[in-house]
Amino acid sequence: MDFETNHTDITFIGSGISSSFTILHFLDQLKTNPIDKRISLTIIDKYPEFYTGIPYGIRSGFSVLLITSLKNFLPEPERTKFIAWLNNNKEWLLEEFRLDGGALSAEWLSTHKDRLKNNQWEDLFIPRRFFGSYIDQKIKSNIKEAQENNSISVDYINSEVIDLDKNGDEYTIILQDNKEIVSEKVILSVGSLPTLQLWKNEDLITDDNLIFINNPYKPCLKDVLTKLDTFLENQETEKINALIVGANASGLEMLYKLNDLENLKSKINKFTLLSTQGLSPDSVVDEEGKKRYSPKNLLSLADQQDLNAKEIAEATYRDLDIADDIHLGAASTVDIISSAFGSLLQKLSTEELKKFACLYGNDIGRRQRCAGYHYSKTIDILKKENRFEHIAGRFININKGDNNQYSLEYLDTKSKTNKIDSDPVHIVFNCIGGTNLTASDIPTLLSKVIANKLCVPNESKIGFDVNDALEASDNLHIVGPLLAGNIFDGKAVWHVEHCGRIIWLSNLLAGKLYNYFNQNVVSS
Repeated sequence: MDFETNHTDITFIGSGISSSFTILHFLDQLKTNPIDKRISLTIIDKYPEFYTGIPYGIRSGFSVLLITSLKNFLPEPERTKFIAWLNNNKEWLLEEFRLDGGALSAEWLSTHKDRLKNNQWEDLFIPRRFFGSYIDQKIKSNIKEAQENNSISVDYINSEVIDLDKNGDEYTIILQDNKEIVSEKVILSVGSLPTLQLWKNEDLITDDNLIFINNPYKPCLKDVLTKLDTFLENQETEKINALIVGANASGLEMLYKLNDLENLKSKINKFTLLSTQGLSPDSVVDEEGKKRYSPKNLLSLADQQDLNAKEIAEATYRDLDIADDIHLGAASTVDIISSAFGSLLQKLSTEELKKFACLYGNDIGRRQRCAGYHYSKTIDILKKENRFEHIAGRFININKGDNNQYSLEYLDTKSKTNKIDSDPVHIVFNCIGGTNLTASDIPTLLSKVIANKLCVPNESKIGFDVNDALEASDNLHIVGPLLAGNIFDGKAVWHVEHCGRIIWLSNLLAGKLYNYFNQNVVSS
């Protein structure tokens, strides 16, 4: 960018999937109904890779699989377009996957050999990077076409935004090197809040008998696993134990990758997961159990007209407890329970619906986690080998003993007391999930926009309040996970990491952007 003439129409701060789909939808509208003005876009990202974010880019690697099947991951009409692209690109994609992966990746290729040959993608849990490569190619192609048609101009900046100042109707964007950009509209699309650092304030900590990984994706998973391999090579003890804190998608990915790569798996004696519930995401549907199960507490509210968010949430918890008591997992109940409470949400006032989005949606979601069979199978095999344990508790500390060995201290969920795990721990992966907007160590930009009251956190503590135009302030729009705790088109939003929701909300934003510039051109 020429910083002498540093004025731009739209600036995207962050260039992950939410920004990518917003740009794609915006370009579609410009192509269908051209505006008599060239729109200048500036896209800023602190990482050199644009358009994919962490989940779908090089930081995750080429052999991490989707947490859901393709048909549940991507809605139509995008799914059909993606499958057509997969059919044309599968040879190089599958080769990259094979080269990046290990034993489990080879098993995946073998198991699904016929489906892959026959282009039967929908039921597969495909590598996430396939989708990242698709989006990367698609957006570059569409931008190139729009530039050739003189619809847009685009500047890319690889830097971190540290502050944002509002000057009348425009914003001054301050970069890490103190360079400034003036933008008419700003799209804040920085993805999920960063991982809460559990132990010491570093991304990776090593000692003689411990490697503690606070951020598995920094700089990228492949580099982190290479450092882990070096650490294991230098260990003298034969009984190396690995601890993964968090049983979410990231935690399951780490467990999967540690068992995919033989050079790592062969040197680890035991794998432990630590999570508050002590439950791994479910993958197998119990068809008979599903037929017998009924969310009776939620159904009992069906004829009640005057409902509040708390009543619906408490009925949901009771129905989840019933499922737990009869050992019926989330894979069997998630559709039933979600449908039952979803129909009740329509009866809530706007205020109560927002309360549900802020206070209860994510909490219920944590008890409804499902995952692909490839993840649960890894756990089942380790259990049979007596090499797996799942502790129900919260991480407190890693303590160094007199013998220079480290041990886990945790708050036991059931007894509410602190306990020390009897086995030493040598490897720790922090997969606890993101921090919240009240924390003192959130990114500088977010703390600044909160302090300046340009963005106001809502009760969810993980999202900002926005209006129908997805604005936190005039001309400052939010898209992506920071939209948690809002209502759009009468629908409560509490989890914006699902691709279907990202596509829907980015389309809403693209429409607002198009209308704004189209009206301004017409009125001038």
